[in-house]
Amino acid sequence: MADLIPLSLSSSSSPARFKQGGNATLVNGFAEEIGPQGKVTFALYCVDGLEGFATLSGITTGIRAAIEVDGALYAVAGTQLWKIQSNGNVTSLGSMSISATAPVYMARNRRSTPDIVIVCDGVMYYYRTSLSQVTDADLLAPLSLTVVDGIIIIGTAQNKWQAGDIDDASSWDPLSFERADASPDPVVVVFSRQNEALIFGTETCEFWVNAGGADATGFSRTAVMDLGCLAAQSVARLDQTVAWVAHDGKVYRLQGYAGKRISTPSVERDIEEISDKSTIVATSWTREGHDYYQISSESWTWVYDSVYGWSNRKSYNADRWRVSTVTKAFNKVICGDRDSPNFYEMSQAYADEAGDPLIMSVTLPPVTAYPHPITCNALHIDVERGVGTGQGDAQDIDPEIMLYWSKDGGATFAGPRTLKIGQQGKRMQRVTARRLGQSGDHGFTFKIECSAKVSRALYGVYAELEKDAV
Repeated sequence: MADLIPLSLSSSSSPARFKQGGNATLVNGFAEEIGPQGKVTFALYCVDGLEGFATLSGITTGIRAAIEVDGALYAVAGTQLWKIQSNGNVTSLGSMSISATAPVYMARNRRSTPDIVIVCDGVMYYYRTSLSQVTDADLLAPLSLTVVDGIIIIGTAQNKWQAGDIDDASSWDPLSFERADASPDPVVVVFSRQNEALIFGTETCEFWVNAGGADATGFSRTAVMDLGCLAAQSVARLDQTVAWVAHDGKVYRLQGYAGKRISTPSVERDIEEISDKSTIVATSWTREGHDYYQISSESWTWVYDSVYGWSNRKSYNADRWRVSTVTKAFNKVICGDRDSPNFYEMSQAYADEAGDPLIMSVTLPPVTAYPHPITCNALHIDVERGVGTGQGDAQDIDPEIMLYWSKDGGATFAGPRTLKIGQQGKRMQRVTARRLGQSGDHGFTFKIECSAKVSRALYGVYAELEKDAV
């Protein structure tokens, strides 16, 4: 007689080094606590979708950097600076003589009419009432950018960093620089935490606080951390602190003056496999109580939730997510596209990616009774039911999930078997797959996917299993 077994539901992606060890993944989904009052303590939901918000005219390149300033969104795409308003109207503020491919950094100071500062590959521009290049001969060649107490901080070649005048991006003192010389490693990127400047080198990070001194920059060094930065664009804010990919190939979260490792072996393996690790790019955002930090390469995107850990995100027919920037503006979360001049609003109100399918995929941990084979008489999937839209496309009116199963440790999958989850209001719809057969000693690995533009939630999976003789 078969036993009804509740299967383990992973709240994150944690594949083993080899698939036979387990291939639990969460793609385009996130976990959220329900608590002991619910029928389960947590559920898996589909990530926010994307809806078109604005398109930059006359260019075809993607969004390189973006910042919100006083009720408007400013962005660099191609070699132009753009202003995007709350109604989606866009204006080109001018062209810049900058590299079309090098990293771009943006920041603002505290002026009543703020300077919006752009740094790219040794060149600095600022926009106050018009776009101008900073031509002060005392400005060192800037490679990265941050702001502390209204002071523009730039990272430069070798191990130097420089501080500008307070709230004035156009004026630079030839003596207002420091050497990050606790270690001879060159500066990779500068960043800020409250009133501190973080000077990341290739192997160390120095912390400098604005002490109001009369000489040089006025900053004094307070601490040194023996963790450098592997990829300049991997540094981003996370839940009132900073996260980054360190020189040892691990992802850390800054805790005091030390790094706390937050990456898992699967994340670290993906980082290790990249030939040019400097191309890793990060962004971060907060949505409905979740703090997210995302890193992307050409071949993957990992998203870290400060509570539930790592998951994957993929756009349709792609290995990675299409988004390059995430910025809070207009009481919305606005995303820039890496490969096109498009901005999107990101929200749970949208169930696709600007017209492309948004496929939520959950691969469960393996179910085994090693060395015994097992027979699966039925698989019961507890999802949000009766969610059909009532109008629109057929797949949304009468939505389905797709079930795949593997008997060889996740190397290959059979299926899909499509299972209806209920037209509008049909909340008693049973979601059950029967007669899935007998496995070998690898047991079963189940994968569940859904692309319908409906409310998607997975609460649990239960299997009717029999342990067979060896």
